[in-house]
Amino acid sequence: MTAGTLRISRRVRGVLAGAAMLLVVIAPTARLVGQEAPATVGEVIARKVSLFEQTIGGARVGLSVVDLASGKALVSARENELFIPASNQKLLSSAFALHVLGGDYKFTTELYITRAGDVVVYGDFDPTLGDPELAIEDGKSIYAEMDRWTVVVKKHLGDKKLGRLFVSGGSGAYRPDTWKTNQNHMHYQAPAAKLNFHRNCFAATFKVSDSRAHTIIAPQSRFITIRNSIRLGSRQVWSMRPGSGDSELVLRGTIKTGSPYPQYVAANDPPMLFARTLADRLVAGGLPFAGKIKSMDLTRIDRKGAKPVCTTVMPLARAMKRANKDSLNIAAECFLLRCGDGTWPGSAKIMEKTLTKAFSLSPDSLVVSDGSGLSRKNRVSPATVTKLLTGIASVKHASVLTDSLARAGIDGTLKKRMTFGPARGRIIGKTGYILGVSCLSGYVLDKAGKPSMAFSIMANDMPGRVSPAKELQDSICAILAAQVDKK
Repeated sequence: MTAGTLRISRRVRGVLAGAAMLLVVIAPTARLVGQEAPATVGEVIARKVSLFEQTIGGARVGLSVVDLASGKALVSARENELFIPASNQKLLSSAFALHVLGGDYKFTTELYITRAGDVVVYGDFDPTLGDPELAIEDGKSIYAEMDRWTVVVKKHLGDKKLGRLFVSGGSGAYRPDTWKTNQNHMHYQAPAAKLNFHRNCFAATFKVSDSRAHTIIAPQSRFITIRNSIRLGSRQVWSMRPGSGDSELVLRGTIKTGSPYPQYVAANDPPMLFARTLADRLVAGGLPFAGKIKSMDLTRIDRKGAKPVCTTVMPLARAMKRANKDSLNIAAECFLLRCGDGTWPGSAKIMEKTLTKAFSLSPDSLVVSDGSGLSRKNRVSPATVTKLLTGIASVKHASVLTDSLARAGIDGTLKKRMTFGPARGRIIGKTGYILGVSCLSGYVLDKAGKPSMAFSIMANDMPGRVSPAKELQDSICAILAAQVDKK
């Protein structure tokens, strides 16, 4: 691609030309005969993109920048080509959730007690129950809600014996079939279901004292067997794997030093992880339990006579911050499944149709495979992303999505990027990375903190490190942020 292939609107050329002196070394404004005209900002960006593609052999960059006030495209390159979005897919899933559920929506988890004394928990795809980061924010234990439920259950049962425990389950397909199965143990590939707990992960924290290795596991449950053979050694080489149904956790290997930071490994069966943890809290709260624990389709349970005794709610806005600021994959997958039909193939088709209709997108400009962007089968064009962001910016509860985005140099996945210069605090966006892919899409804010431009910068087919793509994205964002004040 050459500089000439990047298109800039005529109006924007006039607006941005004077600002280009901030970005490149050019001749004085008074042009003499034979001197070249000062480079426009668009031309500066075009040269950056061209140089990047020439330097990073085989890499492909797509770019779209739109002025929100006019809806006009400001700068574009390969804007209609399809790219793998990586975690930029979360912008689409968030828009899907916001459109279908509404900005005031709250995920609801309900606990019932039947006449027989059985405890039944109905889930609503809340991705945040027992979330360790939110627990820290709230100054509470990850078990806080379960312990609150235990008090209520104990009060309602009185002298009646605690019966069985049933939780919302499913077919067991808790991950899409487009994910790599050899990575199912990785925390970022944690499963998603109607009931989720602790990011659907086990966490191990290691400590060394008295010349011994000590392991602290979360979540804890007497209904999960821990087989731990971790010992002190000369190397930090260990593994942690859950067994079938998450009824067993096996740890092997050696540690050299302790660490205050939990190490996460994905669980396999979210409803059963939830149920085994809840059963433990019920027992710890004084409700002896020796009954059956089962995950199942709760439409088979007769609710007649059952009392809804506990309800836990989580605002969509807070869950969306976890999805986007921190790029929590299971949150985005829960958005997709909750707003679809509960399956990945069906929900993906519903999301495509919904976004296409709601935001007047071209049907062939996006392909949905999952909610988080882990799948390499997701496809979207940069122009489609900016059109979506432009549409979102004008809806009633736009702030639910915009406030969920990471802020350059301030927080989330952009905390350590663009830490100085005009982009700091003025770029809000969603990062995206999988092998060979690096993307950044979002908004450029004006001085009042309101979105002024929507942008999408996507790099695919990266042969090695993605750090050059991040540097390109950051430099373009700095240019755009500097120009907002010139409008």
